[in-house]
Amino acid sequence: MEIRDYFKIFSRYVLWFVIIVILTGFSAYLWTKNQPQSYLASTTVTVNKASALKQQDVNYYLYDNYYNVQSAALFSQIVVSWFTSPAFVTEIYAKAGVNAPDIAQAKLGKIFKAVRQEPSTINLSVSSGNKEEASKLIAAATDVLQEETNKLSKNSDSLYEIAKFVPVVSDNKPNVATNTLLGLLAGLVISVFLSLGLEYFRKK
Repeated sequence: MEIRDYFKIFSRYVLWFVIIVILTGFSAYLWTKNQPQSYLASTTVTVNKASALKQQDVNYYLYDNYYNVQSAALFSQIVVSWFTSPAFVTEIYAKAGVNAPDIAQAKLGKIFKAVRQEPSTINLSVSSGNKEEASKLIAAATDVLQEETNKLSKNSDSLYEIAKFVPVVSDNKPNVATNTLLGLLAGLVISVFLSLGLEYFRKK
């Protein structure tokens, strides 16, 4: 088939095109507008291992504190796993003065998103329908993280430090214009396949 043949088919079902495109676009618009307000709070923390030795104080090479960097990287993996623990998450809610949601433990361990970046940097985020609550939770998360790290440091020879950035809270609601446009494009694609299907069965 040539291109003009396709245009003939599409022109035959132009009414279907208009109806489907309008319906999908309008549905996407309504769905986006009715989404509850959501806020995303995020921050970045870096795990460091303090060194008791300084290069200028010893007469052997410390390899630019290579082993301290590797130790901090390994500890950062442990830190990430803490945020999947329901007990740890519950402790954060208590620290923030916010009631923990009454949900299954498996879901409780998915509230915070902790993504480790090489070698020992962690991007941390949490979503909430209340802006103040989101701000409290992300601040409490870094506080509890520091407290738990301090507890471990007291019981071992390894002293780890948590460097944290100032948290950022932003609107996390889906973009109405973007989703409506995607809905219109989806309707256009559906219309094309529907037209070709109807034409095929019409000829049969």
